[in-house]
Amino acid sequence: MNGCTMHPNGRTLLACESSSGHILAIDLGQPGRWDVWLQGERLKPIVPKWPGSNGIKIRHGWAWITVSGRRLMARVPIQPDGSAGNIEIAATRLSADDFAIGMSGSLYLTTHPEHTLVRLDPSGARTTLAGPEQGMVGSTACAFGRAPGDEQALYVTTDGGFLIPHESGIQDAKLARMEVGESGWPLLQGV
Repeated sequence: MNGCTMHPNGRTLLACESSSGHILAIDLGQPGRWDVWLQGERLKPIVPKWPGSNGIKIRHGWAWITVSGRRLMARVPIQPDGSAGNIEIAATRLSADDFAIGMSGSLYLTTHPEHTLVRLDPSGARTTLAGPEQGMVGSTACAFGRAPGDEQALYVTTDGGFLIPHESGIQDAKLARMEVGESGWPLLQGV
Protein backbone atom coordinates (compact mmCIF):
# COMPACT_ATOMS: atom_id res chain seq x y z
CA MET A 1 0.00 0.00 0.00
CA ASN A 2 1.20 3.49 -0.75
CA GLY A 3 -0.43 6.86 -1.49
CA CYS A 4 -4.11 7.36 -0.80
CA THR A 5 -6.83 10.00 -1.07
CA MET A 6 -10.53 10.31 -0.40
CA HIS A 7 -12.91 9.63 -3.27
CA PRO A 8 -15.27 12.57 -3.89
CA ASN A 9 -18.13 10.46 -2.47
CA GLY A 10 -16.59 11.05 0.98
CA ARG A 11 -16.90 7.43 2.12
CA THR A 12 -14.31 5.62 0.01
CA LEU A 13 -10.54 5.73 0.36
CA LEU A 14 -8.64 5.28 -2.93
CA ALA A 15 -5.26 3.64 -2.25
CA CYS A 16 -2.35 2.77 -4.53
CA GLU A 17 -1.22 -0.85 -4.26
CA SER A 18 2.22 -0.30 -5.73
CA SER A 19 3.21 -3.94 -6.32
CA SER A 20 0.27 -4.67 -8.65
CA GLY A 21 -0.38 -1.09 -9.77
CA HIS A 22 -4.05 -1.40 -8.79
CA ILE A 23 -5.96 1.48 -7.24
CA LEU A 24 -8.12 0.04 -4.48
CA ALA A 25 -11.45 1.46 -3.28
CA ILE A 26 -11.75 0.86 0.45
CA ASP A 27 -15.24 1.34 1.88
CA LEU A 28 -14.73 3.21 5.17
CA GLY A 29 -18.27 2.45 6.33
CA GLN A 30 -17.86 -1.33 5.93
CA PRO A 31 -14.67 -2.59 7.63
CA GLY A 32 -12.84 -5.14 5.50
CA ARG A 33 -14.77 -4.26 2.31
CA TRP A 34 -12.72 -3.17 -0.69
CA ASP A 35 -12.58 -3.61 -4.45
CA VAL A 36 -10.26 -2.72 -7.32
CA TRP A 37 -11.33 0.75 -8.51
CA LEU A 38 -8.79 1.00 -11.33
CA GLN A 39 -6.28 -1.29 -13.00
CA GLY A 40 -4.36 -1.17 -16.22
CA GLU A 41 -1.06 -1.94 -17.84
CA ARG A 42 0.11 1.67 -17.52
CA LEU A 43 -0.19 1.48 -13.71
CA LYS A 44 1.84 -1.71 -13.26
CA PRO A 45 5.50 -1.70 -12.25
CA ILE A 46 8.00 -2.72 -14.93
CA VAL A 47 11.24 -2.59 -12.95
CA PRO A 48 11.65 -5.18 -10.16
CA LYS A 49 11.26 -3.64 -6.68
CA TRP A 50 10.16 -0.26 -8.11
CA PRO A 51 6.55 0.81 -7.47
CA GLY A 52 3.86 1.07 -10.07
CA SER A 53 1.04 3.38 -8.97
CA ASN A 54 2.41 5.32 -6.03
CA GLY A 55 0.78 8.68 -5.28
CA ILE A 56 -2.83 9.74 -5.91
CA LYS A 57 -4.76 13.00 -5.53
CA ILE A 58 -8.08 14.33 -6.87
CA ARG A 59 -8.73 17.68 -8.57
CA HIS A 60 -11.69 18.85 -10.69
CA GLY A 61 -13.11 15.35 -11.17
CA TRP A 62 -9.80 13.75 -12.12
CA ALA A 63 -7.65 11.31 -10.18
CA TRP A 64 -3.95 12.09 -10.75
CA ILE A 65 -1.58 9.16 -10.19
CA THR A 66 2.20 8.90 -10.13
CA VAL A 67 3.53 5.66 -11.63
CA SER A 68 7.06 5.77 -10.29
CA GLY A 69 8.65 2.76 -11.98
CA ARG A 70 7.37 3.88 -15.39
CA ARG A 71 8.28 7.54 -14.79
CA LEU A 72 4.72 8.65 -15.62
CA MET A 73 2.00 10.91 -14.32
CA ALA A 74 -1.34 9.42 -15.28
CA ARG A 75 -4.81 10.82 -14.84
CA VAL A 76 -8.25 9.28 -14.90
CA PRO A 77 -11.64 11.01 -15.07
CA ILE A 78 -14.06 10.11 -12.30
CA GLN A 79 -17.35 9.15 -13.93
CA PRO A 80 -20.72 10.47 -12.63
CA ASP A 81 -21.35 7.09 -10.95
CA GLY A 82 -17.97 7.33 -9.14
CA SER A 83 -16.18 4.74 -11.26
CA ALA A 84 -12.89 5.39 -13.05
CA GLY A 85 -12.74 6.35 -16.71
CA ASN A 86 -9.89 5.57 -19.11
CA ILE A 87 -6.28 6.12 -18.11
CA GLU A 88 -4.53 9.04 -19.83
CA ILE A 89 -0.83 9.90 -19.68
CA ALA A 90 -0.37 13.48 -18.44
CA ALA A 91 3.45 13.58 -18.29
CA THR A 92 6.40 11.31 -19.05
CA ARG A 93 10.06 11.22 -17.98
CA LEU A 94 9.01 12.12 -14.45
CA SER A 95 10.62 10.37 -11.51
CA ALA A 96 7.80 11.19 -9.09
CA ASP A 97 6.94 9.52 -5.81
CA ASP A 98 4.23 11.54 -4.03
CA PHE A 99 2.85 14.97 -4.85
CA ALA A 100 0.61 17.82 -3.78
CA ILE A 101 -1.54 20.03 -5.99
CA GLY A 102 -1.45 23.84 -5.85
CA MET A 103 -4.46 26.08 -6.46
CA SER A 104 -2.98 26.98 -9.87
CA GLY A 105 -3.11 23.31 -10.90
CA SER A 106 0.66 22.95 -10.59
CA LEU A 107 1.84 19.62 -9.23
CA TYR A 108 4.58 19.64 -6.59
CA LEU A 109 6.42 16.33 -6.92
CA THR A 110 8.85 14.57 -4.63
CA THR A 111 11.35 12.65 -6.75
CA HIS A 112 12.66 10.21 -4.15
CA PRO A 113 15.61 8.69 -6.13
CA GLU A 114 16.55 12.04 -7.68
CA HIS A 115 16.52 13.85 -4.29
CA THR A 116 14.58 16.86 -5.54
CA LEU A 117 11.27 18.70 -5.33
CA VAL A 118 9.90 19.59 -8.78
CA ARG A 119 6.97 21.77 -9.84
CA LEU A 120 5.09 20.63 -12.96
CA ASP A 121 2.97 23.50 -14.25
CA PRO A 122 -0.29 22.95 -16.17
CA SER A 123 1.60 24.11 -19.31
CA GLY A 124 4.01 21.18 -18.87
CA ALA A 125 6.93 23.38 -17.74
CA ARG A 126 9.08 21.78 -15.05
CA THR A 127 11.07 23.62 -12.41
CA THR A 128 13.36 22.06 -9.82
CA LEU A 129 12.55 23.97 -6.62
CA ALA A 130 14.97 22.23 -4.27
CA GLY A 131 17.64 19.56 -4.23
CA PRO A 132 20.02 17.88 -1.81
CA GLU A 133 21.45 21.23 -0.68
CA GLN A 134 17.96 22.25 0.51
CA GLY A 135 17.41 18.97 2.38
CA MET A 136 15.60 16.91 -0.29
CA VAL A 137 17.72 13.73 -0.01
CA GLY A 138 15.18 10.92 -0.25
CA SER A 139 12.20 13.28 -0.74
CA THR A 140 9.24 10.94 -0.53
CA ALA A 141 5.99 12.75 0.35
CA CYS A 142 4.63 16.30 0.58
CA ALA A 143 1.61 18.27 1.72
CA PHE A 144 0.60 21.91 1.97
CA GLY A 145 0.30 23.63 5.34
CA ARG A 146 -3.25 24.26 6.53
CA ALA A 147 -2.81 26.55 9.55
CA PRO A 148 -3.51 30.28 9.16
CA GLY A 149 -0.43 31.92 7.66
CA ASP A 150 1.04 28.57 6.63
CA GLU A 151 -1.08 27.86 3.54
CA GLN A 152 1.71 28.61 1.03
CA ALA A 153 4.21 26.33 2.73
CA LEU A 154 4.87 22.88 1.35
CA TYR A 155 6.09 20.28 3.84
CA VAL A 156 8.29 17.50 2.44
CA THR A 157 9.22 14.30 4.28
CA THR A 158 12.50 12.61 3.42
CA ASP A 159 14.11 9.30 4.28
CA GLY A 160 17.61 10.83 4.13
CA GLY A 161 18.57 8.55 1.26
CA PHE A 162 18.02 5.38 3.30
CA LEU A 163 16.62 3.44 0.33
CA ILE A 164 18.53 5.21 -2.46
CA PRO A 165 21.59 6.94 -1.00
CA HIS A 166 22.79 10.29 -2.30
CA GLU A 167 26.43 10.56 -3.37
CA SER A 168 27.12 12.40 -0.09
CA GLY A 169 25.83 9.39 1.87
CA ILE A 170 22.83 8.70 4.05
CA GLN A 171 21.50 11.65 6.04
CA ASP A 172 18.98 11.99 8.84
CA ALA A 173 15.37 11.75 7.72
CA LYS A 174 13.62 15.10 8.04
CA LEU A 175 10.57 17.24 7.50
CA ALA A 176 11.51 20.19 5.28
CA ARG A 177 9.37 23.32 4.84
CA MET A 178 9.40 25.43 1.65
CA GLU A 179 7.43 28.53 0.73
CA VAL A 180 6.11 27.95 -2.81
CA GLY A 181 4.04 31.10 -3.43
CA GLU A 182 0.60 29.50 -3.64
CA SER A 183 -1.83 27.61 -1.46
CA GLY A 184 -2.67 23.95 -1.84
CA TRP A 185 -5.76 22.53 -3.46
CA PRO A 186 -8.25 21.37 -0.78
CA LEU A 187 -7.92 17.64 -0.20
CA LEU A 188 -11.66 16.98 0.16
CA GLN A 189 -13.49 18.22 -2.93
CA GLY A 190 -16.58 17.01 -4.72
CA VAL A 191 -16.48 15.87 -8.36
